[in-house]
Amino acid sequence: MKNKIVIFSNIKGGVGKTTLCALFASYLAEHGYPVIAIDADLQASLFRHRQREKDVAPEAQVPWNVELLDTANREHLKHVMDKLKDVPGIVLIDCPGNLNDRNLEYIYKSADAAIIPISFDADTVDATGIFIKAMKTVSSAELIFIPNRINTSERKSEELRQRTQTTEFLGLVGTVVPTVKQSVSVKRYTTLYPLEKSQLAVIEPAFGKIIEVFHLNKE
Repeated sequence: MKNKIVIFSNIKGGVGKTTLCALFASYLAEHGYPVIAIDADLQASLFRHRQREKDVAPEAQVPWNVELLDTANREHLKHVMDKLKDVPGIVLIDCPGNLNDRNLEYIYKSADAAIIPISFDADTVDATGIFIKAMKTVSSAELIFIPNRINTSERKSEELRQRTQTTEFLGLVGTVVPTVKQSVSVKRYTTLYPLEKSQLAVIEPAFGKIIEVFHLNKE
């Protein structure tokens, strides 16, 4: 399969980058796509999550690999990104939630697509706008916006107006996929075991659309 590097990123914390990255890796693997996840975040949340699960169940079969990526060493980072371009399959990179690390530019430049989790509060919308501008200056990656942890029961007219305006704006610079609703089952993600039916029901519309946008094939 042709290589594709996909980053999960936004400068606003708490939007669910790591959770969505793990869920998407499992979704791809379960649909027969070769996938590897790279944890480039200083907190190493995805990598540590996998380690904790393996400590509890060392005999469990690993459905997709998770590797750490140190972004502090510029030359090492450039070398790793060059190697990742040759990986036959989909490389998912969980990026740090900031723009302070100039070395991240190498990751952004290498990305074929950026999946950007968002919510519709003013702080996240503003931060996402800043991130879009920063990405556009260094990368030609396709932008995919995924509204995440959205409480669909909210029906206040001002909130609905804000959502509509934000979605229309983001649609001018990228693709906005269906909403991932707020769900306890989604937060309770695993890196070892198959996706639960309750998780699939929530993420399928968004992830299915992403696969369409990517024009993915398994050959």
